[in-house]
Formats: sequence, C-alpha cells, structure tokens
Amino acid sequence: MNSRSPLPHLRRMLHVGPYGGELPVALRAAASVAVPMLVLWATGHLEWSLYATFGAFTSLFGRTVPIRPRLVMQVQAGAVLVASVLVGTLIAVLASAVPGTGWVVVPVAALWATGVAIVSHRLRWHPPGPLFPVFALGACSSVPAGAGSLVVALAVAVAAVLFALALTAALARFEPGPAPATRAPSATGPEWTLSHYLVRYAAGVAVAGAIATAVGHPYWAMVAAVVPMSAPDASGALMRAAQRLAGTLVGVLLAWALLTAGPPPLVVIAVAALLQAGAELYVGRNYAVAMLFITPLALSMTHLAHPVPVAGLVSDRAVDTLIGVVVAVVITLLTHERRQDAAG
Repeated sequence: MNSRSPLPHLRRMLHVGPYGGELPVALRAAASVAVPMLVLWATGHLEWSLYATFGAFTSLFGRTVPIRPRLVMQVQAGAVLVASVLVGTLIAVLASAVPGTGWVVVPVAALWATGVAIVSHRLRWHPPGPLFPVFALGACSSVPAGAGSLVVALAVAVAAVLFALALTAALARFEPGPAPATRAPSATGPEWTLSHYLVRYAAGVAVAGAIATAVGHPYWAMVAAVVPMSAPDASGALMRAAQRLAGTLVGVLLAWALLTAGPPPLVVIAVAALLQAGAELYVGRNYAVAMLFITPLALSMTHLAHPVPVAGLVSDRAVDTLIGVVVAVVITLLTHERRQDAAG
C-alpha cells in the first residue's frame, strides 16, 4: 500500500483503545460536576455555574497515579484553576466597566498558557498542558461580571475544588490502582526549552485568539490551539488536532439538538453529568470520541451560565475551533521543521 495513503492515519484517528477500568473515575468526575451544579440550581444561582464547573475539573487530574500523589496533583491543579477563574472574572469586570477592553483576554491568556504549561510539565501533571486553566480563564472572561463577582467566583470555585478533593479521597479505594510508570514524562531536555514554550503556547494562543476575536469567542480558538500543542511530538499534535476538529464538528450538532429543545435546567445538569462521565470514559482511548461528549458539555455549561442564541453559540464554537486548530497545525509544522534542522 502507498505509504502516503490516508487510510492508516484515518484508522489511527478512529481507533478506540481498550477499556482500562475508567468507569469509577468517570463516575467520580460526573459527581464532581453534578453536585455543585445541583446546589447552585437549588439556591437559584445557576449564573455561577462556570465557576463551579472549572473548580470541579480538579477531579480530572492525576487519574494515572496513586492516591497520595494524585491528591497533591489535584491540590496544585485546583489552585491554578481557581486562579484562572479569578483572572478571567477580573477581565470580565474590566470589560464591563470599560467597554472595548475585552481584547485584553488574548495577551493575558497567552502569557497564562505559557506559565501554566511550564508548571504543568515541571510538576508532571496528568493530563499535561494548560488546557483547563486557559479554558477557565477565557470562559469566565466572557460572562458579564461586576466587582462583587470576584468574591463569588472565589468562593464557588474553591468550594467545588474542595468537594472534588473530598470525592477523590473518599472513592480512591473503588478505583483501579494505577502504575506509577504511567506518569507523564519529565519536561526536560531541548524539547522543553523556554523558547519552545513561548512559540508553542504564547504565540499560538495569541495568534488564534487575535484572529477569533473578530468573529466569535476567542477563548474557544485559544483552547483549540492549546490542545494539539500539549502532545509530546509533531505526529501526536497533528493527530490530536484532527481529532479535536472532527469531534467538535459533530459535537456542535449534538449540542444544537440538545439546547434547541429547550430542556429545563435540571435536565441540562443531568445530561452534563452524563456527558462528563462519557468524556472520561473515552478521553484516554480516542480523543475524537471524547469530543462528542466534551463539546455539548462545554456549550451546555456556557449556555446555562449565560444564555445566548443557540445557533450563534454553536456556529461560533465550530468556526473558532477551526481557527485554533489551523493555527496549532501551522505552528507545529514550523517548529517541527526547525527542530529537525537543529538536530541535523
């Protein structure tokens, strides 16, 4: 068969890895999202749901390591997620007070992505990279906020982090015991120099965000740019980019079908919990399939906190994802060629 045939790459993109006992982790992740959301629903404060959701994402870290280092990793990641929520909310407060300053999120997110990427690789987080912190910063910056929102964001995000940590500690005995060898590799050597971070993250996020600012929500483009760059090599980055785009394009259709039906908030919360579980079941086995869950989950949470016309919401997500993926692919190819030349 011709080595240039796209079939092997297509098979790799669609291949679903074997089940590895992810169900207990998936159920814990679903509970981490659902319980804070139910509390906000019961108290009539669903507009705070983004703050709770990003705090709940603490539970997604460290699934491949034993319980003690997992809790340490989750404390670290939870602190960064809370800080990301606060920075994003601060930008939202600024944008509400001074119209026309929303663009500030792009350079701030670029610097934030770089700093978090360095911390993530140095501390060997799993999953690696600044995906969730950049998502938290960008999403929170897009929701109108007043000065009092900073206190609310801090309290809700911290409460969600603490609940996620408590669930991790309480349910650890029911989860499969991971091998320490599965931890992410150390971020050392020429592959992870400061210039590498600046090019892959700062430049990628800044370019994707700047382009997307003119057409939609820049944070979706910035997140889409970050995802492929977190892969350890160019081949993995290109595959992750293809899976991100394909999964998102199908996922927005699922989100459109869900949100145009106009379900009550309690139904949206229940569906979001199921989607979170589905994402955890597949994120390590096939990223494209995981995006079928992640995309409607993200759009549902965004719509719940700040309702907007559904058609515009899903179309912006699709276009901005395309922008971010294209930027990530271009930067990956350019930096890959440069590293090859340097190695030669």
